[in-house]
Amino acid sequence: MARLKKVWCADIMRSNGQIVQYRLTMDLQLALNSDLSGRSEMQNALIVIPLAPYRNHRPNSHQAKSKSANQPPYGIGLVKKIYRLRAGQAYRLQVARSQFIGHQYWSVRPFQPCNRYLRHDYPWLSQKQIAADITYWQNRLFKDKPHQNWWWKLVSNLRIRFQLTRIKQDNYVKERKKWLM
Repeated sequence: MARLKKVWCADIMRSNGQIVQYRLTMDLQLALNSDLSGRSEMQNALIVIPLAPYRNHRPNSHQAKSKSANQPPYGIGLVKKIYRLRAGQAYRLQVARSQFIGHQYWSVRPFQPCNRYLRHDYPWLSQKQIAADITYWQNRLFKDKPHQNWWWKLVSNLRIRFQLTRIKQDNYVKERKKWLM
C-alpha cells in the first residue's frame, strides 16, 4: 500500500484531563478517507489508547514471549478533535487503537456492552483500566464532579513507570552493544 501524504490524527483527552495527540490506525485512516460521515462519528467518541509508548524490539529468548510483554498499558480517551497532518509529523505520534464507540452510543448504552466491545483481547490489567475509564466517562455525563478510580489510577501509573523503565533498559542494551569491544 502506498504511503499516505496526509494522515488522520486526533487530540484525545485522557481521564486525567490531559490532551494528547495520537495518530489513528491504518484501518481508521482508510475509513475516514472513504466515508465523510465517519468524521462526525469520531467526534466525542471513546477510543482505546496506549498510556505509555510501545517497546520497539521483539522479545528474545531471555524475555517473555507473550503478546502482552511488548504492549503498554491501555486506557480510554475522549476524542476532542480530528484533523490531518503531514505524514512526517504524524508518524512521530503514538498510535491509538482501532476500537472506538461513538458518542451517540456510549452516552446512552449501559456500561456492559461498551466494556465488552472496548476491552477486546487486551491483558487483564488493561481490561480493568478500560472498565474504570468507561465508568469515569459515563459518570461525567451525570455527575457534577466525577473523579478517576484512585486504585486503577495508581495501578496504571505503576504500569506506565514500569513500561518506561523497560524502554530505557532496551535503549541502554542497544547502546551497550554498540560500544562494547
